[in-house]
Amino acid sequence: MISTRKESLTSPTLEDSFFPFSSSTPISRHRIMGPGVKANNLLVSHTDQDSSSTMLEKDLILAAELGQALLERNEELQAQLEQMRRDMEALQQEKHTLQRRLEVRELEAGQREAELQADIASLRQQYDQKHNQGRDRRREESEQLTQLSNHNQKLVEQLAEAVSREHSLRLELRSLKEEMEDTSFSRSISSARLDSLQAENQVLKERCSNMDERLKSSDEDNERMRIEREGLRARLLDLQNDLKEKESELEQHQSEAFQLRTMNRSLQQKVQAFGEEASLEETTCFPLSLQNELQQSQAKESIFAHSAVLQDKDEEIERLKKELESSQDELAALRDELKLFRSDPSKPTYSALEEELAVARQERDTLNQQLLNTIRHKVALSQEVESWQEDMRLVISQQVQQQVHDGEKEKLKMASPLQRNIRTSRSFRLPREEGKKNFFSSLFGGD
Repeated sequence: MISTRKESLTSPTLEDSFFPFSSSTPISRHRIMGPGVKANNLLVSHTDQDSSSTMLEKDLILAAELGQALLERNEELQAQLEQMRRDMEALQQEKHTLQRRLEVRELEAGQREAELQADIASLRQQYDQKHNQGRDRRREESEQLTQLSNHNQKLVEQLAEAVSREHSLRLELRSLKEEMEDTSFSRSISSARLDSLQAENQVLKERCSNMDERLKSSDEDNERMRIEREGLRARLLDLQNDLKEKESELEQHQSEAFQLRTMNRSLQQKVQAFGEEASLEETTCFPLSLQNELQQSQAKESIFAHSAVLQDKDEEIERLKKELESSQDELAALRDELKLFRSDPSKPTYSALEEELAVARQERDTLNQQLLNTIRHKVALSQEVESWQEDMRLVISQQVQQQVHDGEKEKLKMASPLQRNIRTSRSFRLPREEGKKNFFSSLFGGD
């Protein structure tokens, strides 16, 4: 501690803090710090060189201040040294007390060691006694352990057999579970497919009902159109017959008019000839003129009558022509209406409606057949699942009964030879034995 405190104290050095007059030259500072004779020589030399009294006064003032600073520093160092001396004395006192305590502790440790040595000796004697007793006990325990090891070996063999059987049963159970999952998955798929088919069947039934309604309405429309068509056809036939009759009458009247025209032309020629003969014979024979006039008047009357009849025939022909044109216009209008009705795309034909209805009925029959097949498949799958569950229940019950029966037999076999060993081994239990028991109990518990 003293050395550390000495090291912590700073060594007195002549720094700027001890020399407040830093403006002095290094030559004067070195001169003041040197010995007295050298300083005097330097002062003399300095006075010789400079010959100035002011410089000497400054150096003297500087030397006085430096001496005062050194004295103050010396007092501080002496105070620090005194403090260190007091610290050293306190440390020595503390060292002495610690040495006394160490001696007391060494005495106590020696006494404790002697006591422990005596305890060790007594414990060794007890250990020898226990060791001899334990040797006999270990001999008995080794015999019991051999018996237990043999018994454990048998149990291990039985356990291995049980584990192998359990493994095979688990594999079989896993395969059965996988089969059941497959059947349930296929069953779910079938149910989903059945639902979709039912929905599709419902949609097709609705479509079929709509098609039936449409077919019924189309049948009604077809019946109405057929009646209208029959009426139009009858009317057309009547008009055609009327047209044929009118045409025949027109031809007859035209032929009669042609005959009347030819007769009229011939009569006009005769009248003209008679007029020429009359003009020639006026001068020759007066009594014959009256007869000629009568003939001419009769011819004119006949001509007028024929012309009136011809005019009537012409009027009737014109009337028949007008009727024929009107009937032809009506027939053309009926033909256009029938053609428009046949070429209307919004009104389907009866054959197209029958084909669409047949397709819808065929789709309905196929969907009904698919629905029946799906229902049969679902019923078969449910029967298979029920039979598989019944078989699994029987197999598991048989295995459980077999395991219970085997366990009872093993308990009966183990009860008689182990009663004595259990009674003798109740007082002690080795750790290795406990570990084995825990191991087998965990295995049997896991089963």
